Amino acid sequence: MGMPTTQPTTVVGVFHDRRRAEEAVAALERAGFTADQLGFATRDDTFRHGRSDGAEAHVTTDTGPGSGAASGAAAGGVLGGIVGAAAALAVPGVGPALAAGILGPVLASAAAGAGIGDAGGGLVGGLVTTGVTEEDARYYDSEFRSGRSLVTVRVGSGSRAEEARRILREHGAYDAESRADATVAMPALDASPARNRAADTRGAADATGVLHVPEIEERLSVEKRSVPQGDVRIHKRVETEQQSIPVEVEHEEIRVEQRTVEPRPLAENVSIGAFEEGTIRIPIRGEEVVVHKEAVVTGEVVVNKDRTVERREIADTVRRQLVEIDEIDEPVARGAAEVDRR
Repeated sequence: MGMPTTQPTTVVGVFHDRRRAEEAVAALERAGFTADQLGFATRDDTFRHGRSDGAEAHVTTDTGPGSGAASGAAAGGVLGGIVGAAAALAVPGVGPALAAGILGPVLASAAAGAGIGDAGGGLVGGLVTTGVTEEDARYYDSEFRSGRSLVTVRVGSGSRAEEARRILREHGAYDAESRADATVAMPALDASPARNRAADTRGAADATGVLHVPEIEERLSVEKRSVPQGDVRIHKRVETEQQSIPVEVEHEEIRVEQRTVEPRPLAENVSIGAFEEGTIRIPIRGEEVVVHKEAVVTGEVVVNKDRTVERREIADTVRRQLVEIDEIDEPVARGAAEVDRR
């Protein structure tokens, strides 16, 4: 992450998700970074509101073995070795916190009375002594106050520093150099839940550092698409009936009549072939009825589709995000907070 020019230097990662911070610590340990090189610190609401199993939460300023590490580990589902030894602390101005590794003594001094934001002590002072610039240290202090988790790796400026930065980034960390890419949160006003309702609202800061917190609402948008809603079926069936058409047909009939005539001489031209046997065939013709069937159109069924418009009321649930401002009783920076409602 950020790489100061002084030696030794400390690589710092800021995490929105405490579990990702714990996973990053575990990955750093697997990469060979030792416990005296690593630091871990996080705000711990588990100890503010009580543990999920109903047991009484215990907060201490002792960072020795058994000083609340078991409770912190159970509440956070720890993964890293040094995180498993984290101590539960009550830090003035911050509230319940967990700290381990090289950040343990730093926050312990703040819990004992040293101002966490003072350059000479607390988190800012502790980071400055490890090679972090005072400006960057104050940025990390503000992120920690806003509920972020911090992981520090004390290394030189060589390949191990780059390795530490890579591991932290792979687990979702950002630092003072990449803060423009991170989501900005309102700073914590107080340790009490009532004072911190606005601290959980996130917005985006512009180039001048002014924080813009949007008020958001959902609105219904309706679109129409064509969908099948059934069909109309037209069936065709074939019926048969017997029809008769009167037709007149002609045919030839043979009438054979045998007559007796007066004897007369046989004509010479017909004497040839006389007294020869044979058969005389006389063709008979007649009309035959041939039936043809022709398909003719006698009617039709016309199918039309009409488009009907009906009005419907479409209802759904929409959400709206409102930004509430709590009045601050105490003076802030020697003056009263002014709210410009437009």
